[in-house]
Amino acid sequence: MQYGLFTMPSHPPECGLYDGHRWDLQTLRWADELGFSEAWIGEHHTAPWEPHPSPDLLIAQSLMETRNIR
Repeated sequence: MQYGLFTMPSHPPECGLYDGHRWDLQTLRWADELGFSEAWIGEHHTAPWEPHPSPDLLIAQSLMETRNIR
């Protein structure tokens, strides 16, 4: 059986963009270590607690740092 992860970039409004990006990347690394084979990343621009302006960059970076998630 294969598993996938759907994640939303939900962070407290006081969390900066850099810290939120690092947290999301670490979450994808953990999912990869657990054997997940795919990840889906949500994107919102209007809510202050979902401030990920460029999920495509997160996807590109996670592809370099994971082995199973594609």
